[in-house]
Amino acid sequence: NKAVEIYNGTGADVNLSTYTVELYSNGAASPSQSVALSGTLADGDVFVLAHASANAAILAVADITSNTVINFNGDDAVVLRKGTTVLDVIGQVGFRPSTEWGTGLTSTADNTLRRVDTICAGDPNGTDAFDPSIEWDGFAIDTFSGLGCHNADCAPVVVSTTPANGAGNVSLNSNISVT
Repeated sequence: NKAVEIYNGTGADVNLSTYTVELYSNGAASPSQSVALSGTLADGDVFVLAHASANAAILAVADITSNTVINFNGDDAVVLRKGTTVLDVIGQVGFRPSTEWGTGLTSTADNTLRRVDTICAGDPNGTDAFDPSIEWDGFAIDTFSGLGCHNADCAPVVVSTTPANGAGNVSLNSNISVT
């Protein structure tokens, strides 16, 4: 029961034609498998890649199935790319842990990992050490609830300013600095 869910929180629809998901098996430094994505992913929506032999509950929300790239076992890194740019990595490219990254329920073998809702960007560094407990919540194996939707708490930061000390003669296009 393997799946990867990609969330679009960019504020706009995304054309997936330049996106790929790559599998780096057993500590490989280059991908052993990859799949090109297609279609449009609406803002706030998810795209689910699932193994073709997954449970019916997973397949019901899957946008695409793959027996190759969605064939990880806990010690394989998975990378999301847009063109040549790495957007997100689960695991560590070029490194093979003994069995998994993390411990207990928040580990990459035989568990369900869900990104914490306050994490608002992927991990684009595939070569740094990977600790799933930093950005992920762990759940027991075969926890399918929540797959097919993602809630993010990533509201934009709104900055406003008024002229200091009641100044009234600030031109409309003045440069300001905000700390």
